Amino acid sequence: MRTVIQMLYGLMDKGPLRALSLLLALVTAGGVLWDPTRFADHAGRLPALQAVVLIWAICCGVIHGVGFRPQHTRWQALFSPLPAMGVLFIALYRFYA
Repeated sequence: MRTVIQMLYGLMDKGPLRALSLLLALVTAGGVLWDPTRFADHAGRLPALQAVVLIWAICCGVIHGVGFRPQHTRWQALFSPLPAMGVLFIALYRFYA
């Protein structure tokens, strides 16, 4: 399991993907901070669990985007950029569509 997590994190450890991750996180955070009621209306009223997942995805996107690379496998699994980018894409799609 450890090697799979490290391999997936290594695949995402590229410059363009880091830039995309940071851009998605900043645009999503900006949308939430700029007009939280519009974001909540378009995102489906954001129940508590969805809000926590969105905050987690923004944090993962910023952590990955600025170039921080967790050394321990458990932190790489927790702050994995692949699922976070999926959540950020979905959030932005639901906000702007």
